[in-house]
Amino acid sequence: MRSIFLKIFLSFWLTQALFLVLALVLAERPTERVIMRWHSLTADALKLYDQNGIAFLEKGQPEKATAYLQDLEHSADVQFFWFDSHGKKLFGEAEVPPKVRQLALHVSRTGQQEFVPTQRATLGGQVAVASNGERYVLVAQILRGHGPFALRRTTEEFITRLGLAILVTGFVCFWLARYLTGPIVRLRAATHQLASGNLGARAAETKRTDELAELIHDFNRMAERLEALLNSQKQLISDISHELRSPLARLNVALGLARQRSNADSAKVLDRIELEADRLNEMIGKLLTLARLESGEPPEEHAVVHIPDLLQEVVADADFEARSRNCGVKLLQADDCTTQGNPGLLRSAIENVVRNAVRYTAPVSEVEIRLSCRTQNGAGSQAVISVRDHGPGVPDQEISNLFRPFYRLDAARERQTGGTGLGLAIAERAVRLHQGTITARNAQGGGLEVEIRLPATPVPSPAMVAQI
Repeated sequence: MRSIFLKIFLSFWLTQALFLVLALVLAERPTERVIMRWHSLTADALKLYDQNGIAFLEKGQPEKATAYLQDLEHSADVQFFWFDSHGKKLFGEAEVPPKVRQLALHVSRTGQQEFVPTQRATLGGQVAVASNGERYVLVAQILRGHGPFALRRTTEEFITRLGLAILVTGFVCFWLARYLTGPIVRLRAATHQLASGNLGARAAETKRTDELAELIHDFNRMAERLEALLNSQKQLISDISHELRSPLARLNVALGLARQRSNADSAKVLDRIELEADRLNEMIGKLLTLARLESGEPPEEHAVVHIPDLLQEVVADADFEARSRNCGVKLLQADDCTTQGNPGLLRSAIENVVRNAVRYTAPVSEVEIRLSCRTQNGAGSQAVISVRDHGPGVPDQEISNLFRPFYRLDAARERQTGGTGLGLAIAERAVRLHQGTITARNAQGGGLEVEIRLPATPVPSPAMVAQI
């Protein structure tokens, strides 16, 4: 159970339910002392009633004895059965219940008071002796609503009362658990949005004044500070990139003038200057692209992109460049599917991944590219683009850092290959803007495999496998 709401709710509810069961059971179980005291008082009362009835019989007034017992039934809400020593019924219903007759015979034989509990009542029997030695037995049927069992109910009533009580406590515990965990849930949702890149995410403030309210307030202050710092950083990168474009353009003009006046000895130096200027110009362009993507604004151009055609163009260009490194690029599979997005950004994302693979793949090897269109359960279709090189791979603990700007696994190696550490970062932002994902993992047999997933619509035609 991972939900703190369920933990609090179920623990509170279970505790309340156990207390209710215990309280109801104890309330309906009178102590032995109470029961004995009630038996004694009831036996004395029955004996008195029996003797009063006998007194009317000895006076030759049986009708008054009957009226006396009828009045007792109405006033005490107890049903009476009166028998003589031979078991003949003197007063009571026309049909005597078997348990009542059995009790009357037993009490008449033993001469002792007896109490027999039944499901709906308690039977009490008491014997009294007339002046002529004749025995009379009075049996009273006392319902459960009287005496020490007055609080006891039938099994159905007990279950109904207990169920209603547990239901009420469930609502109370639900409200209490929601009250305690509500701020935590809102804080978790805001944290998830913030971690996903939504710097404007905030947790809803509450009128409470406890520690949870202070935690939400502190979180919102932290989020505001974080958003301000990151926005200022992005703006700084964008401003610096724009400002560097002007001196770089003047540098290129000066370089052209210098070439016109140079001799053979200075040509190599000027070539080196031009190479570094081109690298600087490329890095500035990537910085501007990264700053634009970091803003999170959706691309202006939006169209249907035929992914196989886009891959064919990227592969053709990358394979031409790879020949100079004594390697190649192959498109091994290309299912026919389309996606919605900006063609330029998608091409840039895929191209950066492919060029990164070309940069590190081993000589006399090929970068392998596959496109498959997969149907997800209840989530539509996805275009899965896999780019695998045959290079040295990346340590597992460093894979999560590959899409960070300016990240370099080996700074010396990056300088030799001309990498800036921005290509994969740009690819990750571009793919995310198209509601896709990009991941990397070490491939079996060596090398790095980067997988791009984009929302896609399969074209109703057979899958195309292209060998280049």
